[in-house]
Amino acid sequence: MSYGVQLTPHQHRISIVIAPDERSAQVVVEGNQFHVAGDSPKETRRAALDVAADYAARTGRPVVVDARDAHSVWELIANPSGVVRAAPAGGGRAAPPRPPRAPRRRGPGTGTGRRVALAVAGGAVAVAVLAGGGYAVVRFLPDTLETVQGEQTSAPEPATLDSRPVPPGFTEQAAWRLDMAPGTRPAVAPDGSAVAFVDPDERLVVAGPDGVERWAADLPVPLGDIDQQLRIVAAGESLRVALVGDGTLWTWPLEGGDPEAVELPAGAQVSYAGRAPLVLAGGGAFVPSGGELAPVPLSDGQGALAADGDAVLVASARGPWAWAAEDGEPAEVEPAEPDGARRLDRVLTASAEHVLIRWTSADEDRVVLAVHDAQDGSVAASVAIAPGELEDARWVAGEAVAAYGPVVVDLTAGEARALSGFTPVTAAGDTLFGELDGAEVAVARDGDPVELEPDTAQPWGLLDGRAVVVAGDGLYALSPE
Repeated sequence: MSYGVQLTPHQHRISIVIAPDERSAQVVVEGNQFHVAGDSPKETRRAALDVAADYAARTGRPVVVDARDAHSVWELIANPSGVVRAAPAGGGRAAPPRPPRAPRRRGPGTGTGRRVALAVAGGAVAVAVLAGGGYAVVRFLPDTLETVQGEQTSAPEPATLDSRPVPPGFTEQAAWRLDMAPGTRPAVAPDGSAVAFVDPDERLVVAGPDGVERWAADLPVPLGDIDQQLRIVAAGESLRVALVGDGTLWTWPLEGGDPEAVELPAGAQVSYAGRAPLVLAGGGAFVPSGGELAPVPLSDGQGALAADGDAVLVASARGPWAWAAEDGEPAEVEPAEPDGARRLDRVLTASAEHVLIRWTSADEDRVVLAVHDAQDGSVAASVAIAPGELEDARWVAGEAVAAYGPVVVDLTAGEARALSGFTPVTAAGDTLFGELDGAEVAVARDGDPVELEPDTAQPWGLLDGRAVVVAGDGLYALSPE
C-alpha cells in the first residue's frame, strides 16, 4: 500500500436511497437509475454498495456516495479496490495520508492475521474507520466491523500491583497486566472463562484467564458515546459481549465473530438484572431476537424484571410472578410464605435466579425480606428488618453470597442477616465489597465486615481463581494467597 499518493474522488457522486421497507434501493450513477433488492435490510445495503464499488473500479478513481434511509444520511467513499469507507471530514476530499502502523505480532497459523469482515455481494468490502466520520459505514452497514483474531502469541509478563491496596485473600502479585482505556471498566464472564475490556486504541478486546488476547474489534461508536459499560451476557447456551452506545445495543459472540446490532427506541434503557439483556422503553419490554426487538407480553399492572434467554420474568407489585416467552403461555410461579410473614406486601426486584419480596409481619415496625427461588417460588433465605433500611437498596450477587442493601445472604447455606448501614457495590466469589458507615469493607458469607484500607482495589470478577481489578489504566489478574 502506498501512503504517498492518494487519488482525488471522481467528479460524479453516486446517490443511494434505501426504501422505507429496506427491501429495495435506488442507486443513481451519472443520471442513470438502478434498482437493487435484497431479502433483508443488510443484503439491500450490500447490493447498493456493490453498484458504487463497481463504478469506482471501472473509472479507476474513488467516488463519493451519498446514502440515506428513512432515518439517517451518510457520506461514504467507494474506492477502485472495492473498499467502501466513511468519507473524511471536508466534503469527501481525501484526508492527509496516515503513516503505516507498526506491524503487530500474529498468532500461529494466521499469516498476517485472520481478519473477519463481511464482503458486499460482487466484491465490495465496507470498512469501519475510527477517525473523523468513520463510524458512518458502521451505521449504514452494521456488520462490517473488523475483527482481529489471535494477535497475541504469548501470555503477558507477570506484574506487581503497588499503586493500590489489594483485596483480602489476594496478593500484590498479578499473573498479568493489560492496558485499558482510562475511565472504563472490564466485564468478566460469569463462568470465569474470559474478560472483555476496551484498550487504549479504543478496541474491544477479549482475553482468556492467561491474559492472552483472543480477539479484538474496533468499537462501533466513539468511546465517549458509550452509554453503559461492557457486560458479558447469555444468549441461549452461549455468551456474548454487550455494549450500548448511541442508541444501539451491540453484541459479539464471546468466542469472536461478527457483531449483532439492534437499534433501540428513543429513551430506552437496557437492564442486565438477568442473564440476558432486557430493553425497557415506552412502558413496554423487549428482548433482542434475530437482530430485532421482540416485545414481551405483559398483562395490566405487570412489569418485566429480568431476562434469561428468550424468557422474561414478569410480575405485578403484589405478585405472583411468571416467566413469559414468545412461544407459549406465561408460566406463573406462586411464592412460598416465609417464616414470620403474614401477607405479600411487594415484589421488590429479581434476577434470573431469585425474586426478592417484602412481606408484612406481626410486628408493625418490621417486615420480612425473603429471597425466593425464581423458578419454583421456594424460600432461599429470609430475615426480619425495619422497612426503612430497604430504601434505595439494590441486589448484588456473587457465586456464593449476595446482598440486598444491608441484608447479606449466604446463598450456599440459605441464611440471611441484616448488617445495618451496609451498601454493597460488587461481589466476587464468596465476598461482597461495599461501604459501611463511610468505610470500605469486605463482607464474607458469615456477614462479618472487614474494614479495608482506603482505595482498595475491588474485584470485578474472578478468572480461574484470580481477582480481576483495575488500577489506573491497568487491568490486573491478582493471584490468591
